[in-house]
Amino acid sequence: MGEGGRIFREKGEIEALRRRQDAGGPGAKTYWVAPGPDGRLPVPAELAAELGLDPGARLEVVVDRGRVEALPNIHSLRRLYIEPTSRCNLSCRTCIRNTWEEPIGDMDEATFGRVAGQLSRFPHLETVMFGGFGEPTAHPRILDMVRAVKALGLRAEMTTNATLLDEALIEGLLRERLDTLWVSLDGTTEASFETIREGASFPLVLENVERLAGRNGRDGHAIEIGIAFVVMKTNFRDVKHLDRLARSVGARRIMVSHVLPYSEEMEKEMLCLQTLTLETFTFAPGKVELSLPRIDVNNATKDTFFSLFQGFENLTFMGNRIAVDARRCRFVRERTSFVRWDGRVAPCMGLLHSHRTYLYGLERKVRSHAFGDARLEDLFDIWNSKPYADFREKVKAFDYSPCHVCGGCSMLESNEEDCYGNAFPACGGCLWAQGVIQCP
Repeated sequence: MGEGGRIFREKGEIEALRRRQDAGGPGAKTYWVAPGPDGRLPVPAELAAELGLDPGARLEVVVDRGRVEALPNIHSLRRLYIEPTSRCNLSCRTCIRNTWEEPIGDMDEATFGRVAGQLSRFPHLETVMFGGFGEPTAHPRILDMVRAVKALGLRAEMTTNATLLDEALIEGLLRERLDTLWVSLDGTTEASFETIREGASFPLVLENVERLAGRNGRDGHAIEIGIAFVVMKTNFRDVKHLDRLARSVGARRIMVSHVLPYSEEMEKEMLCLQTLTLETFTFAPGKVELSLPRIDVNNATKDTFFSLFQGFENLTFMGNRIAVDARRCRFVRERTSFVRWDGRVAPCMGLLHSHRTYLYGLERKVRSHAFGDARLEDLFDIWNSKPYADFREKVKAFDYSPCHVCGGCSMLESNEEDCYGNAFPACGGCLWAQGVIQCP
């Protein structure tokens, strides 16, 4: 620390800062495209693959205030979620499985084999995520599944509660070269964690993940570790300690989500009901835009920041919006699909299993929806079927009634239809699409 509170950086720190500024962000890629003699821009093959461009596909380009964004083809599958099991060894307070009235089971070898055998038919597929609403490591053949995906040259990711992450499983995941492991950690102290994750031991979970971090890279392969944190009134104070928790377990990324309110008790734990009704952190066309420079965050500025964040929709920093993409389906935009444990192919996490949620004290029954059964049909044909493609286009437009804002209507009680005339599945009340629920 220098005079007047000025911070002096070491040479290495400055070089690292420059690299971060040049890179554009984690995982960012830069493509240089030069126009030909006819003035047309040729699209490099690698960029075409990133955009999911197939013959006949349309490229959506958005121009906004001097910035040009090319949006990928939503009909090119990029990421597939496979739910190995709907079983779990815990009984967490936050789990949607508490509302289920459907059988519990594991994906059998024949179903997985049939799905895995189809993956090479998807030219733009990059990643298989083993996750859903069960605990993937509880499946007896989970390592075989990872091995099969990696043999196809794909990325393999997984979510886990880490309670079963013993020495043998860690060795197996490293041997099979899992790319990313997301660990559900809903507390930074033993008391807060075990209040939410019933049946789990906080010290054991930390020990398991720290063991993985200690083994990472020894054989030339390191598994990237991420933390998935479900925030509630009960554990909100823990958020400010997440960086410390991440360092202790070797995590590179943290993803925070609100709790999915499957009961009136859970709805009372939510920290976003005002945000939903006031549309805080959204961008409202036609309203005044306020652009701020970088400003200190301290006692002198906190009251003003609080006022702005609470109710000024069109807030930017140097023209960079801080708004969340509300009324936007991440699963469709990011070109994903889901195969649940019994082979049914669903378009998103919200329609993977039937469940109930609560909003404004009203119960909403969400019926699951599938576009086919991977045990009986080719996954490639299901993905490319007209009903599934039409659904993706409809959800991309997202012309659904804003159930999350108005509330009180009887149509909020299910996802069968809405007041805009949309039939099942009506997605207006989906909290994933409103920037409230997110998952790895």
